Amino acid sequence: MRYWAALIIPFFIMSCALEKETTDEVNGVFAFTTASVDIDSITNGTNTYKFPPVCIDFIQGDGTVKYTISSEGLYGSSNVDPVIRNSYLRFTRARLYFNDIPIEIDHPEDLKYNSRVTLEAVIEKSMIDAAEIADGTYRLEIEMVASEYNGNGHNTVLNNTFSDYFGEVTISSIGQGCK
Repeated sequence: MRYWAALIIPFFIMSCALEKETTDEVNGVFAFTTASVDIDSITNGTNTYKFPPVCIDFIQGDGTVKYTISSEGLYGSSNVDPVIRNSYLRFTRARLYFNDIPIEIDHPEDLKYNSRVTLEAVIEKSMIDAAEIADGTYRLEIEMVASEYNGNGHNTVLNNTFSDYFGEVTISSIGQGCK
């Protein structure tokens, strides 16, 4: 009986500890790299927000989401085999989510091993209308789907998803602004 307790108790403690672990970011682990995406800021008119809460008032103009995609090479940057060093991520989908309502954005060009790129996605009123997003406050997230290819052009990992949670964004389109 003592042996069973010695085996079960550590397992129970470990599973409880893992259950409490939460994160706002989900990284994509590929064969040669770990990818991540972060929302850096959101601009509307003359206002730039680096942290939530954010207001996008379409009377002031479109909203611009600035984000950074990183590829952290698992094998460093020096003395890396060309098959790894010349690997890249090819993106197949990029989306913003407002309370789990997706809005497609242009997906980026290929991202080389161990590099990063900062891009912008413009949120236009027509995109909000097409997604049937009403005025209100939403949770904003960004999601990327990419496949990894080695330096010889052969696929190593297909359609891996990684994302980042930003926080609350208020949408206003009738000129009342955000309060």
